[in-house]
Amino acid sequence: MHFFPKRIKAMKKTVWIIAVFLLLVSVGVSYAVDVDIQTGLNFNYWDSGGGLHGSQTYVPFSIYSEQNNFSAKILTAFANTYSDTSEASRDSLSCGIDTKLNFSYQIVDRFFADLIFGLDFNLPTGKTKLNLEQQRLLLDPDLVAISRFGEGFNVNPTITLAKVWNDFAAGIGVGYLWRGEYDYSETAMNYKPGDIYNLTGEVSYYFSPRWQGRLFGEVAHYGKDEVGGREYYEEGEFFLGGTGLNYFQTNWEARLTAQGIIRGKSQFQQAGEVLTTEDRKSYGDEWSADLACKYNLSKVTTLRSQLSYLFMVANDYVSDSPYYIGDRKKASLSFAIARQFTPILKGELGLGGYILDVGRNWYHTDDRTYSGLIASVMLMATF
Repeated sequence: MHFFPKRIKAMKKTVWIIAVFLLLVSVGVSYAVDVDIQTGLNFNYWDSGGGLHGSQTYVPFSIYSEQNNFSAKILTAFANTYSDTSEASRDSLSCGIDTKLNFSYQIVDRFFADLIFGLDFNLPTGKTKLNLEQQRLLLDPDLVAISRFGEGFNVNPTITLAKVWNDFAAGIGVGYLWRGEYDYSETAMNYKPGDIYNLTGEVSYYFSPRWQGRLFGEVAHYGKDEVGGREYYEEGEFFLGGTGLNYFQTNWEARLTAQGIIRGKSQFQQAGEVLTTEDRKSYGDEWSADLACKYNLSKVTTLRSQLSYLFMVANDYVSDSPYYIGDRKKASLSFAIARQFTPILKGELGLGGYILDVGRNWYHTDDRTYSGLIASVMLMATF
């Protein structure tokens, strides 16, 4: 159930989505707020040689609306995931995924700092209670964009304080994610993932009108996972720290970001159904860097590119341990072109590729190298 670190009935699900859709559209018509609708087609293909390959195609759909200091967004998707492991099996699954609802409200220029209240929901419209074949399609999140098809009903309230003075800006936020119970698989019924408490912060400074520096961080604590009312697992604490440097020109901009993630020791169920802290860390620390550029070719055409590199060190277990997870390295490069066709209609084409090296781990006993291709076509309308 924990292959990778954590980065309602059908009629009720449909009613939820339709009700929110009608609400946002009616708000846009009645009060002349901005309403953005976005959809498209995304395709991801990966191959590891020796007959190991797979793909994922998904169609996202989102509506975003805002008026004054209030904003709301609904996001869902329909996905088809396919995996051919050659020696094992060929599996595929087509399904809708969970629906996200995001609300925020800002109180600006009334106190010593601005306040932002957020309230996010995960509506369980996706696929759960997976059988053995479907569980094999819960792929590495470095291979596919959608690595989970469904969870339970989740609620995530957040509060953020933000302050801007002269060339400085700073913000600090706290959040609590309550995660509801659901049937993870046919053999893990009544699965209750642990709640998450997190603290985030960021400070930025404009050295000049063209240069901006950033420092940011996050700390997260995970509660205990339960299966059938019994404690099953508790993921270790999560510490993230990073820095960024942004450069702005009239027609283009560049952003360089580097960050590190340090994970604590997890707790596993031992004899007597007691959670015991592991001797060594299950997941190695992670380091990544991204360079993103945007160039305004004209008033209606924009070019974007991003170069990324990820390195996760091997975990603390010795290489001959059954709990050993080797290191991983991923390099990716993507390009996109966006064009404003009319005052309300915008389109975007994207193309990218990546190479992923994964060391031996719990799931395969050999080192593997994956190569992948990502393509997307998106349409956005603003009313």
